Amino acid sequence: MLLYDHSKPRVKYCLTNMATIILFFLSSLSAALTKSPELVKPIEVLRVTNLDADGPGSLRRAIDAPTPRLVVFEVGGVIDLRGASLVVRHPQLTIAGQTAPDPGITLIRGGLVVETHDVVVQHIAVRPGDGARGAPDALGAHRGSAGPVYNVLFDHCSATWGIDENLSVGGPADAEPDATAHGVTLRRCLIAEGLSHANHPKGEHSKGTLIHDGIRDVTITGCLFAHNRERNPRLKGGTRTIVAGNVMYNWGSACIGVGAGGNKRMLEPAEAVVVGNVAIAGPDTRGKVFVKSVDPGARVFLKGNVTSLPLADAGVVQLTAPPPWSRVPDARADLDGVLRDAGARPARRDPIDARIVQSVIRGDGRIIDSQEEVGGYPVRPATTRALTVPDGADARRQWLDKLAAEVE
Repeated sequence: MLLYDHSKPRVKYCLTNMATIILFFLSSLSAALTKSPELVKPIEVLRVTNLDADGPGSLRRAIDAPTPRLVVFEVGGVIDLRGASLVVRHPQLTIAGQTAPDPGITLIRGGLVVETHDVVVQHIAVRPGDGARGAPDALGAHRGSAGPVYNVLFDHCSATWGIDENLSVGGPADAEPDATAHGVTLRRCLIAEGLSHANHPKGEHSKGTLIHDGIRDVTITGCLFAHNRERNPRLKGGTRTIVAGNVMYNWGSACIGVGAGGNKRMLEPAEAVVVGNVAIAGPDTRGKVFVKSVDPGARVFLKGNVTSLPLADAGVVQLTAPPPWSRVPDARADLDGVLRDAGARPARRDPIDARIVQSVIRGDGRIIDSQEEVGGYPVRPATTRALTVPDGADARRQWLDKLAAEVE
């Protein structure tokens, strides 16, 4: 597979000649959850049976339940949240989007945010768009009023058309690590087309992923970032992050951004392990460096990344060895693999995800202001399928893995 710099008509690198690296997760959560999660026992199975924004049988009603729960879908289609985002406040939840019949589950006009611990979100698409209320992320984990946020996995999700960010990990401004979120993994997600000039109070705000002040033990792996002006991802002061085996395409002013600053004060410099990523400039790319110092001092270990650009600017401290808190992921720069596997249902992509992936292959596509520039909100008929959920944790895990494999 040949990698092209789409701003120049010549081949830059041959990916087949890159050193092979095996992707390795930082935390025990990430290693344990590469497929289905360890299911809490006893656990309640809650069935989503309609596409209503609220009420009996809705996704919102299942998310709001206070007990450990596995959420499965006996319906597929589009859930219009009507501006009211979903908030997960009760822990021990698995949202198994792979259980939905085709075309799967897409949320519009709102987002989904996790404000608790031990949560897995798999195989769903979230597309707020400029019809959402306020300025939501599409997806994210955020330390709010519900208590500690940790052990959170977003696996094979599509996050597009966010007003704030597309998929982020957040918490209080200028927070110390013990007062904010930690232990979050973004795995094989498609993070694209953050809206540039939409409803955000700050104005322009096409952003991919923000890892907020002081957040640690975050792994971003196998994700596709496309058509986000900045934050692909952005690692703020005090953060510790592994960015491994991702593809970044057609950012605007910044690809990966790093620094030491919090919202209003300087924190410890961000530390990151950035390995085995592919960064490809596109039609809107103006930032001509892979890792940009938004403010100086961040400490970054770089290895095996494929790009035609300089790896980092002078404000980034390039480490010769990984920081002591990390295990070095051996990650292969795998453009084909990410394009094949990222997103909610990569084996059966909806037209939106398919268009975005094709834009990377062709070297086109643009940063957008509204979903209306690319066809608007999806309109799909509801589909239904009765489910027989096995008893027992092992049987249930195998069943979820089988359904996941069918859409991956």
